Amino acid sequence: MIEEKIMTRKRFSAAVEALVQQSKGVSYIEAAAYIIEERGMDFKSLNRLLSDSLKQKIEAEATNLNLLRQKKKNTLPI
Repeated sequence: MIEEKIMTRKRFSAAVEALVQQSKGVSYIEAAAYIIEERGMDFKSLNRLLSDSLKQKIEAEATNLNLLRQKKKNTLPI
C-alpha cells in the first residue's frame, strides 16, 4: 500500500490524506502514526514530514480531543 520510496513531505501528506479518505473513521493523527510505524521510521522525523495543511488538521483534531490547550480568546460570552 505504501510505496517504498524516500518519504518526502509531499508523499507523506498524500499518503496520510489517502489513508484518511479510504478508511472511514481513521483520524489524521492515527493515519500519520500508522504510516510512520509501517515504514519503520522514528517518530522524531514526523515533524519535518508534516505540511502546513496537515499540521493544521492534526492540531484541530488534537484540540477537539482536548489533547492541546485551546488558545484563549478575548471575547465576551453571548
